[in-house]
Amino acid sequence: MALLIPSSRERDVPPLFAEIVRDDLVERHFDEALREALDELASDRFAASLGKFREALTLSRGHKPLERKLEESALSEAAKLVESNWRVAEALLVEVALAPDAFRAEIEHQRREEAIQVALDESGRAEHTEYLPHSRERITCLLKTYPGDVRLQSRLQILDGLLAERNSAERDKNLRRLALFRDRLDAANKPETLRRFRALAAPFTDPYADDPQFAAILDDAAGLLSSYERACVLLAEGRHRESLQLCGQVLERKPANTLFRLLEEKAKAREWVSLLAGSTMQRAQAFAQDGQYAEALEELESLRNIDPSYPGLDSETLHCAALKERSEALGTPNTHAAPEIVEEERIKEHPIEEQPIFDPLPSFVPRQASGLFPLSRKIAITEEAWNHLKTGLAATFALLLVVLLLASNFRG
Repeated sequence: MALLIPSSRERDVPPLFAEIVRDDLVERHFDEALREALDELASDRFAASLGKFREALTLSRGHKPLERKLEESALSEAAKLVESNWRVAEALLVEVALAPDAFRAEIEHQRREEAIQVALDESGRAEHTEYLPHSRERITCLLKTYPGDVRLQSRLQILDGLLAERNSAERDKNLRRLALFRDRLDAANKPETLRRFRALAAPFTDPYADDPQFAAILDDAAGLLSSYERACVLLAEGRHRESLQLCGQVLERKPANTLFRLLEEKAKAREWVSLLAGSTMQRAQAFAQDGQYAEALEELESLRNIDPSYPGLDSETLHCAALKERSEALGTPNTHAAPEIVEEERIKEHPIEEQPIFDPLPSFVPRQASGLFPLSRKIAITEEAWNHLKTGLAATFALLLVVLLLASNFRG
């Protein structure tokens, strides 16, 4: 806008005439600014148009006719724009400091319609995308701003149905994924996989914390972990049979579980070693009770190779060694050697056929049975040979009775 500076000639004119001339210049500049504003607005150059309206507003101040002309032009253009571009209409009214109630209501209505339509269009595009929850949240917020809007309520119901369907499908997929993960625990050969099961499954189980089916699978895995750790503790404490029983109970339900199968094999091996060690100790103690200290020490040495940490092994070894030394020092005969009987002497009156004494797999006759015969030399004899010997003696005795009976009858 050109500055209205009076020239030297204008300063020489009377004041009233100068004021008329100044008003005429202002009006000409105002009309030019308003015309340019309308031209820019018609060309959709809204920023330039608003600038010209601002210039016309400055020129119209203090001039009622110009102010009314500016207001009429602004209201007329705003009425044209309110439906097609309510933001420009609002800015235009703000620029000329106008705020009629009718225009405010219409602008607010257009604002509402635009917001609702944009939200509806967005929700339609988001129906088959991952942004569906965000779209629903926006519809919910708009319903708080514009309560009772039928279009928003209808769209919200549709979105809720879609989300419920999607959530159900997602839930079923995660449930199958969790069940598959639980089943694959049977193939795991590292306890750490079982211990980290809940943490590994958290991404697809946390959203369903209150779902009983998810909880059942998680509890099953937790019970499996508890049973495994309990079985390991029992095995470490030497309670092999209890550990085996616990492993057996789990393997009845999950026969392919690698962890429990390996633990069962370890428990069986330790149980076998325990039984073998216990049997070896019993034999050693039996030899010691019979005074066979050398044999007892041999058994104890075998036990040391089987289980060096067997309870009481060192004390029993020292005890047997001390007894052996004392027996050797005193010259005590080994009165409890291996089971023996004395060798059969030839009975001249009733000779019997000699038979082999030993079988390929001998089973020794108890010492008590061998003491029945006053024989001079002691040898080991099998139980079968002992039975043959008893049978021969009985036959001989019967033959003698027959001979005696015939002799008595003959004499009579």
